[in-house]
Amino acid sequence: MSVTFVAALLFHEDEDSFKWVFEKLLDAMGQREPRCIITDQCAGIKKGLRVVFKHVRRRYCMLHIMQKFTDKVGPAISKETDFVSRLNAIVWDAELEPLEFEEKWSQLVNEHNLKGNSWLSTMFRKRRKWIVPAYFRDILMGCLLRTTQRSESQNNFFKRFENAHGTLVEFWMRFQSTIDVQHHTQKQLDRDDDCTLPQLSTSLKLEAHASKLYTHSAFADFQLEATASICSFSVGGFTPPANGIEVIGIADAKTQKTYQVVYNSTTNDAECSCKLFNRKAIICRHIIWVYSGKQVDTLPAKYILMRWTKNAHKIPLYGLHGELMDDFDATDLRKLEMRKLWSEFYAIISVLKNVPTNEITDLVDTLKQFRVKLNPQLESMTKERELEMLLGCSSSTEVRILPPRQPKNKGSGKRMISKKQQCIAKAEKPKRLCHNCKQMAHHDKRNCPNAFVPDADNKGSSEEDDADDG
Repeated sequence: MSVTFVAALLFHEDEDSFKWVFEKLLDAMGQREPRCIITDQCAGIKKGLRVVFKHVRRRYCMLHIMQKFTDKVGPAISKETDFVSRLNAIVWDAELEPLEFEEKWSQLVNEHNLKGNSWLSTMFRKRRKWIVPAYFRDILMGCLLRTTQRSESQNNFFKRFENAHGTLVEFWMRFQSTIDVQHHTQKQLDRDDDCTLPQLSTSLKLEAHASKLYTHSAFADFQLEATASICSFSVGGFTPPANGIEVIGIADAKTQKTYQVVYNSTTNDAECSCKLFNRKAIICRHIIWVYSGKQVDTLPAKYILMRWTKNAHKIPLYGLHGELMDDFDATDLRKLEMRKLWSEFYAIISVLKNVPTNEITDLVDTLKQFRVKLNPQLESMTKERELEMLLGCSSSTEVRILPPRQPKNKGSGKRMISKKQQCIAKAEKPKRLCHNCKQMAHHDKRNCPNAFVPDADNKGSSEEDDADDG
């Protein structure tokens, strides 16, 4: 999911406008420059970047460049040969080294007699300017953003709420509504991450551990690597350990390549030649394969980036002038501090697993110091008062919520029988002799339909007739 950090409304796309945008971006990010910015080949953006940023690396969108290849090389080559498919296989391959990329590029150009194409020569000279994975294997770029696709998807998302005929006030209100939709979607994802666990696809303990740490989307990337690590691998070489460090060669039958994993048995650190972790911040299938063989059941803390974890959204956010955002309050900060202190304590416990019994008292004293560090008043507080401070509310002695009344509908309380069921039950009862009508029926003398019932209006006249007869 894309997250909108800042937004700017421009009237011109020139150097001064982009300069102002980048200056405000620096203010919003606490004067921290981004590592890399992906744009198209706009001259205004290029000039604005040079003035404001000192260390940022500007890269061209690969999608814009790849769309131009068919026009630049001509329809005969792009449609009648395998030039486009081979070019995509070279350019988008994230496992190629720079020398391998250059060799395959030169081979492709020579085979199709395109060495004299000036545009291809220019793109090759600027190969470090557009996001060719071979030149960005050592830069952490999340999922290796190579195009402005996320920007284009954001444009499409905002267009669903905007129109070209609204006023500036309408635009601002619609923009705020769009941001609210993004926040709502983000909170839904956070809720799913906190309340549910994804389904595991392997029996690896590493996968079970990662499912409790990563968000669902980040875990999907990890699960893909974990699933691929249980098949088609074999040892392609081995260097005996020296000072706890060993080099393991892993032969991949699918890619027909051998990858080198440097493993440190002392710290459980591992580094693979595929450099997936450098690009994506997710350990690769080759390291997972080595960890499985070494009986490493939990991911080392070094390879768990906060951005991919479920607790990433619980970090307090600050505004442009250092103020705390509305999504966080004092209660959230107390919870965050409590979580940090407990993690520190458990880290001490994990290190001191073989502590003698007579030194357990020192650990208890350490725990008390952590509690007092959070709030000096905790030392004399009761457990109930600690819970009240943690939740940010006090317990009430007055009970205002009463149990609801039992509804009189079908399925609750006494079962309600329909008319049809009453007739069926009545028909199944045995008949008996009625002493009034002298017949075998389902009634008796008290409720016999043939019994005489005197009419109230004729009660007086019948009495008079009886008197006359007397």
